[in-house]
Amino acid sequence: MKALKTALLAAAGLAMASSPALADKDDDTLVWVTTFEPPTYNYYDQTLREGTILSRHIWDSLYWRDLDTGEYVPHLATKIEYADPKTIDITLREGVTFHNGEKFDADDVVYTLTMVNDPENKMANRNPVRWISSVEKTGEYSVRLKLDEIFAPAIEYLSTSVVMYPNEYYQEVGKDGYGRAPVGTGPYKAAEVVPGKRLVLEKNENYFGGGKGQPHIGKVVMRFIPEANTQIAELLSGNADLIWRLSKEQGEKLSGRDGINVVAGETMRVGYLQFDSSGSSGESPLTNQKVRQAISYAINRQAIVENLMGGGQVINLACYPTQFGCESPDAPIYNYDPEKAKALLAEAGYPDGFEIDFYAYRNRDFAEAMMGFMSQVGIKANLQWMKYSALRDKVRNDEVPFNFMTWGSGSVNDIANITAYFFDGRADDTALAPDVKKLLDAGGATIDKEERLKNYREALKLIAERAHWLPLFSYAYFYAMDENLDFQTTPDEILHLYRAKWKE
Repeated sequence: MKALKTALLAAAGLAMASSPALADKDDDTLVWVTTFEPPTYNYYDQTLREGTILSRHIWDSLYWRDLDTGEYVPHLATKIEYADPKTIDITLREGVTFHNGEKFDADDVVYTLTMVNDPENKMANRNPVRWISSVEKTGEYSVRLKLDEIFAPAIEYLSTSVVMYPNEYYQEVGKDGYGRAPVGTGPYKAAEVVPGKRLVLEKNENYFGGGKGQPHIGKVVMRFIPEANTQIAELLSGNADLIWRLSKEQGEKLSGRDGINVVAGETMRVGYLQFDSSGSSGESPLTNQKVRQAISYAINRQAIVENLMGGGQVINLACYPTQFGCESPDAPIYNYDPEKAKALLAEAGYPDGFEIDFYAYRNRDFAEAMMGFMSQVGIKANLQWMKYSALRDKVRNDEVPFNFMTWGSGSVNDIANITAYFFDGRADDTALAPDVKKLLDAGGATIDKEERLKNYREALKLIAERAHWLPLFSYAYFYAMDENLDFQTTPDEILHLYRAKWKE
């Protein structure tokens, strides 16, 4: 346990010796304030968005999806190619080292993918590697991935959410130790961990660059402050450089303040209404397709985007528009039409409407606006407000007839991580439509792009026709920052702070 003790003692010494870092261009320190602290800094053992953001800073993927062009470019790997549709050969970059000096090679890739994918290790975030059946070392800097079934978005995953751990260090410190003192190859290294307070990242002076390029700012301090008003006060007092996920109202109040820039950035996160069309939670009006369609026509999604969100866009398919496969020109669109909603309710046998429980966990103002629109056509929705984890579990236990939730796709730009996830017949699927699942499975079982698109178009059309979901809108977040900071938002809902720089 020598490596863990050394890392933790160093972090403890820093924590005792230092006070919270102040935002300061002169000290080359960027302070980002966010609401949630990951429960562990072991990336694969958590599912929080902040943990996903850190994965792009502390660790690296094999390839990289260019943020400007969307093209896949070499990163930790110099070449990724298919030997056959279920075999992927990977040639690794030589000369890369982890933050602790350990050499990066094929052993690290084999260990990372095998360890995370082993159910015995009980990693909370196995999904990025679940599709890999085995990993074989074919040389000091080459590996072969074997798949039991074709997994069409493999390159997308290998370019985003699959990152590499140091095998020797991880085996020495273990799962929990690694979560307290993580080590990667990324543009920043974890220099100080103060649980509940902050994480300090320092520039990796030996970073190889690859597809990401070199980091610009010397130190990034990630502070955790749950209260939005306190976050704003820290920004205004100069104790923070960047805050995010502000509401439209908060963003507008900060806009125009001296020394502060405010921008709205669209993200891949989508809001959706999920109907228990299969009746798994018990008999309800929502098993009637016309009722689901009526609700879809009843809600003015554009009004919510314009008046409450202040950004983003109405979406009409069960995916984010840039994701591969997110197209279906023949799918119906549910434009706001309360009279049509009332007519459909009457046809379904509910001329006077009905009463139903409506579950949600975030954006209460959005949920209440939707309830207001439903009330105008006779539907009384009783809001059941819960924490995300509790609501997710209730959905998976077939206890929820109707819910408003969101999904960020893990920033994977392929509908395999949203449409195919929610209609795969597993715990999060409340439609349980075998023909939809068959089409999505077929789309994911080939690396022929045209064949994938054909199956996905038909699946999305069926989902829309039957109103298994009502896709609502993409999310836009307001970001507020020091006027000296040059920071660009990206739709993947990730703050790429290694690209940030100070203005001259």
